Amino acid sequence: MTDIRMQQNKQSDPAKAPDFTGSLVPARPFWQQLKMLTNPPLFFEKLIARYGDYVRYRGVVNFHLVNHPALVGRVLRETHRNFDKATPIYHRFRNAFGDGLVTVEGERWKKRRKLIQPVFKGSAIEDFFSLMRDAAHSAVDAWPTNTVFNIADEMDHLALTVAGRSFFGRAFDDSSEDIRRWTDVINRYCALPPLSIISNPKVPTPMNLKLRGVLGEYDQFLGRLIRERTEGFANDDLLGILLDTMDEETGEGLDPKDLAEEVLGMLIAGHETTGKALTWIWYELNRHPEVEKALREEIETVTGGGPLKVEHLKELRKITMVIEETLRLHPPAWFENRNTLEEVELGGEVLPKGTMVVFSRYSLQRHPDFWMDPEMFKPERFDPEDAENAGNRHASVPFGGGPRVCIGRHFAMMEIKVVVATVLRHFQVVVDSSDQHEMCARMTMAPRYGLRVHLTRREQKQQADPGLS
Repeated sequence: MTDIRMQQNKQSDPAKAPDFTGSLVPARPFWQQLKMLTNPPLFFEKLIARYGDYVRYRGVVNFHLVNHPALVGRVLRETHRNFDKATPIYHRFRNAFGDGLVTVEGERWKKRRKLIQPVFKGSAIEDFFSLMRDAAHSAVDAWPTNTVFNIADEMDHLALTVAGRSFFGRAFDDSSEDIRRWTDVINRYCALPPLSIISNPKVPTPMNLKLRGVLGEYDQFLGRLIRERTEGFANDDLLGILLDTMDEETGEGLDPKDLAEEVLGMLIAGHETTGKALTWIWYELNRHPEVEKALREEIETVTGGGPLKVEHLKELRKITMVIEETLRLHPPAWFENRNTLEEVELGGEVLPKGTMVVFSRYSLQRHPDFWMDPEMFKPERFDPEDAENAGNRHASVPFGGGPRVCIGRHFAMMEIKVVVATVLRHFQVVVDSSDQHEMCARMTMAPRYGLRVHLTRREQKQQADPGLS
């Protein structure tokens, strides 16, 4: 049986959550329920369009679907202690990269977050600006011109290069092909439907065997790097910084197992979402040439035609707005889910322990009650002097919210700015008009067939030394 209950009354007050009133609809055949797995964001869109902002679904998977900032705020912030990540999706992530900050719970999460948070604060990550700039510069120097080029693949490749060099330093370049193979297997594993038979890592399916193999290789690789660091081969990469990080009160740091899981989780989650965000930016800029022109002008004004410097990034306000609007319309991490640890009130209903609550950022961030012309790409809605939703922090949550907001969000924003500025100064990017750009969402949201573009190299006013030109 499929049991969907819903609230039909739309409410425009972002601070007031819709009450769950409940109304039964007919059961649906099993094969129709499986449509959810072919394009989950559109499946959720249809549920919300028909039944409202609070939907109770019982079928192949049971969940409460919420699509209102006040409800999302209760889950992520106000009553976050009543929820954990004991869901099928996060169980699969734990199988893939262990108990890092993305998946760890309770006191372990608190201690881990407190320990690692300073490593990713704004001033600390500025040390990685030159690495990001150099990686972006090397990439664009190697790109082909006057031919069709899949920029989606290159954005993923570049994002992994930045993440890998940030964590492993020169060791990434020595092992880059292996690391790319490992991340590809892990991403494909995480993208599979969370069905019990294929989610059990003990079942010897081909994918589980591949996963087991790459995790073994990764453990050997990281174990060697940790031994080198502890034997005096100092390095200022993130791995070295995390190894040296100690709790001020206890003097304890991360043990090798915790460190391995933490690094792998950040490597996978960080590069995958950043690469997809960059791809969607090129998609939107191609559709809005006037915005692209404004970005070029801003870059030249801020830099004075010279190399990009870290102090310029805060002045690139239009690029920041473009990033935020792209993440609103095309959130790479499009889906969030939680499990109730105990009874909790949500929207006027008491949810029993073990209830899964989900929300789709794709739907929430296009909600017509909270966004003017929600389907339109309008970066100016994020102008800090006149932001459209400044008083409603949960209308757009691409990095999550509350205590578990993404720890790497400042790193990601800096990297995206550097890459966008680099590419715009070097190339005119024109998306191949013959392609269909259908959205596909599994672990992340991306164009189903990538994004093929034509690149035309722009004349440079001066050479970079050694920054962006």
